[in-house]
Amino acid sequence: MRQKKNKGYKKSHKIYALTVIVLGIAIILMALFLLFYVQKIEVKGNEYTDSQEIVDLVEEDPLAINSLYLLYKYRFTDYDMPGSLNSISVSLRAPWSVQVTVDEKSILGYVTSGEQNVYFDKEGTVVKESSEVLEGVPCIEGLDVSGAELYQSLENGDEAVFQSILEVTQQVREFELSPNRIVCSSGDIQLWFGEICVLLGDNITSDKMAQISPILANLEGRKGTLHLEHFSEEGNAVTFDIDELPASEATQETPEAEQPEAASGE
Repeated sequence: MRQKKNKGYKKSHKIYALTVIVLGIAIILMALFLLFYVQKIEVKGNEYTDSQEIVDLVEEDPLAINSLYLLYKYRFTDYDMPGSLNSISVSLRAPWSVQVTVDEKSILGYVTSGEQNVYFDKEGTVVKESSEVLEGVPCIEGLDVSGAELYQSLENGDEAVFQSILEVTQQVREFELSPNRIVCSSGDIQLWFGEICVLLGDNITSDKMAQISPILANLEGRKGTLHLEHFSEEGNAVTFDIDELPASEATQETPEAEQPEAASGE
């Protein structure tokens, strides 16, 4: 009889212990759910991508109500993101407060299409469409983007011209130049710095781009055209035509070309 009682006692003890463990796990899971229930999402690092678009994307996932899940998702799994971003990272300001930090693609330029400005990155992907003009982003003229779609590659009839535009915009950023406009005219590229037009021709090289900044420093307050179409590292002369601008921009008669010492290219 005593043996049967011991067996019954042990069995009930095991059931009791199992019940306690299950309840403990349930309490812990409930605590984790309540404590890490997302109540606030902040977006950081975006300059031109709409914050609400990023928040909406994060919240699309039904499990995004848990901040621990978001930490795991954006660190260890593949995830969708807008075409204007390189990456998304998540951190916790508090168990219930999530900070989403994004790395945006760099905008190289924009083209005006109707009432909209179409902004694109170094790969020619449209990253933003807006009537807003972003400071420090050059306007590209002479490029047809009538069929542009957000987060899609720009389509252009003349692929060679389009590649030249992409190349020059990248070089402009690399050499920290700030042209007001970049114009593509008959296949040739022009950079406009106020009332100075720099003609680059159809062959964009780093040697040409390296000449611009030091020469412009000596032409401050002047008006005219700087010719770099035929410049090469072999030492071709660089000329500056005072008060002469491309035909579509000229406002007065073109005087004879003058080549000041400042434009020697040396």
